Amino acid sequence: MGKKISVFLAIFIVGVIVYYGSYVTNAQASNSTLEKMVNVLNKEAVEMKEWSLYAREEATDVTSLVNFQMKSKQLQTKYKGFKWDIKRENGVWKAKGTRQAGSVKELIMLTYTGDKKSTGGYISYELIGQEFTTQNVSDAEGVFKDNYEKLFLTNPLIFSCIKGEINDKMESVLSLQVKQLLTAFNAQQIESLMEESFVSVSAYTGLWEEALSSQQQEMNLQIALRKTGMGGQTTLVVGTPIITSEY
Repeated sequence: MGKKISVFLAIFIVGVIVYYGSYVTNAQASNSTLEKMVNVLNKEAVEMKEWSLYAREEATDVTSLVNFQMKSKQLQTKYKGFKWDIKRENGVWKAKGTRQAGSVKELIMLTYTGDKKSTGGYISYELIGQEFTTQNVSDAEGVFKDNYEKLFLTNPLIFSCIKGEINDKMESVLSLQVKQLLTAFNAQQIESLMEESFVSVSAYTGLWEEALSSQQQEMNLQIALRKTGMGGQTTLVVGTPIITSEY
């Protein structure tokens, strides 16, 4: 099972890289997409637990350990409200800054591999929250947009994601649950991985304009459902244009 999920996720990540240029986005557009996702899931008996916004780009100015150290100090000076941890893990240097404000957590990550055969460094920014009121989501989107514009030199991909649980008001069979969710998003299924206790589908919805192009098809929605435990509880992950975390 683990290998199938890893391969499935890897295929989509490769697709993101290959078709990067075809992705049309900006911070404001992606943020409004998150709110649309919340509105749809609110109507579908989904108990939403966590949402996130994530973006990453190549750190072109980090080409050596000295550059990494300089960039790390710049980030620490600019983001003094963050708690910083700098260390080397599995041959990769990481400068990780975190800040918790109520139910919202921010994460800035700068990495440097030191491998001349690969890209030297990356910088990423992630915002994670648990509150789903219109005001809370809107306020968080404003924070994300502000730091997105400060941290990134280009317009990198923005990934929106919601994690939750499905209550027993929905059909218990995963294949029926995912069909119901695709209908709720007005989405057309493109690819899928179907098993008894796990389902993952990629699809296209017209609810937002952003999309990835792959093999002459557009994709901007991924849904994953998993049955867990003896009670058969169903966990849900919805992402656009794809899910970037393990599921």
